[in-house]
Amino acid sequence: MSLWSLVVNIGPVGKLTLGILFFLSVLTWAVILAKWWGMRRARRDLSVLEEAFYREETSRHLSGLLEKLPGGLLKEILRDYLRVYGRLRRDFPCPEEVALRALWFSGIKAALLSEWERIREERTRDFPAYLGFLATVGNTAPFIGLFGTVWGIMAAFHRIGLKGSASLATVAPGIAEALIATAMGLFAAVPAVVAYNYFTRAGEAFLEDLSRLEKRLLATCERDLLSQALGQSLGQ
Repeated sequence: MSLWSLVVNIGPVGKLTLGILFFLSVLTWAVILAKWWGMRRARRDLSVLEEAFYREETSRHLSGLLEKLPGGLLKEILRDYLRVYGRLRRDFPCPEEVALRALWFSGIKAALLSEWERIREERTRDFPAYLGFLATVGNTAPFIGLFGTVWGIMAAFHRIGLKGSASLATVAPGIAEALIATAMGLFAAVPAVVAYNYFTRAGEAFLEDLSRLEKRLLATCERDLLSQALGQSLGQ
């Protein structure tokens, strides 16, 4: 018998089990493709910005570069960082007294780090989205398939009892139908588990790279602040 014939001859409970597993498998691959594309775009934008830090010297130039980046999570985070930096510079201008400039510099830096941490947490709050779904599919799909297998074996033995024969020709089709549910459960679970582990590690690596990017951006902002303070000192 062909595989399609086995599926067609499966009972209602077995078909329902296969339908659930097929639906979970489709959703799993949709999540995998969506998260892979989002991760790929974020990594690409991150590489562009890392190269920019070697070429640009001021946050003003980085603001111009920001407009050239395609829309995405990283662009939104960087835009918020630069917006906060500009707001702090406007709200807390460099004091005229030279003795207060060290305190001003440290205060601006501390406020900047606090605001950036808040922005990073808010923007990356949904970063691990759908990882819970992948974990759930990876954990439950084999058991759903096992349920279908057990039910199929019970149905096979029931048919054996009705026919009064335990020959291979009688047993084999029923067992084959039952094992299809196990295969479908593994087909749904294995990609989900692999994708969950991959995207978990990839997300942690991205957050580490984002932290290094923050440090480089902070160094750029510090140079701007020092240039402003030194410029006023030389002007005096």
